[in-house]
Amino acid sequence: MTHLTYKKYRPLYATIYLVIFLILATLVKLKSPLITNFDTTIQKLLLPITTPDMTALVDKITFLGGPEMSFIYCLLLCLIVYLLHDTSDALWALSTVVFCNLINWIVKNIVARTRPSDRLVEINGYSFPSGHTFGTALFVLLVFFLFLPHIQTKGLKTLLHIVGILWIIIIALTRIYLHVHYPTDTIASIFLVGFLFECSLIITEAYQHQKKA
Repeated sequence: MTHLTYKKYRPLYATIYLVIFLILATLVKLKSPLITNFDTTIQKLLLPITTPDMTALVDKITFLGGPEMSFIYCLLLCLIVYLLHDTSDALWALSTVVFCNLINWIVKNIVARTRPSDRLVEINGYSFPSGHTFGTALFVLLVFFLFLPHIQTKGLKTLLHIVGILWIIIIALTRIYLHVHYPTDTIASIFLVGFLFECSLIITEAYQHQKKA
């Protein structure tokens, strides 16, 4: 799919992401058995590998994907883009990071889902959506959008796509393993960040088009 074709369908993708997220958020808010059963089933799959040593390792990995760390990664990314003399992209990335994190915080407090009671590490705040997964996915999307178009080697592009997606999955799994989030918290985070990222692009492109008109 070409860049222009993707831009054409961007509103459609944003709508799909939003609808899926709203369905998940509504079911969570209503404490639907469908959500409870799904979360419990996924959590049970990780029980056989739950050991003190594994927990210590997972706790270190999940720290690297924390909201604070992801925010720092994003700021460094903005700085790199700025130093490459692309001020407009740097400002767009910075505003997107602030906008997305603000919305995530608002949604978390609206849904106000209590975290699992059997968590392996102590943490405060609400559970839905997962801030770790959200921040990690946002960082990966920024890398994809800002840097991948400048890479000419197809193999390297594919490798970066795989690494980025795997990093999101790993961080999501660490949150589920530690029982600080339900599986649906992490899934919803990905759809929410996808929707907000597309919205940021749509708004920016509309503004640029208006300036040229």
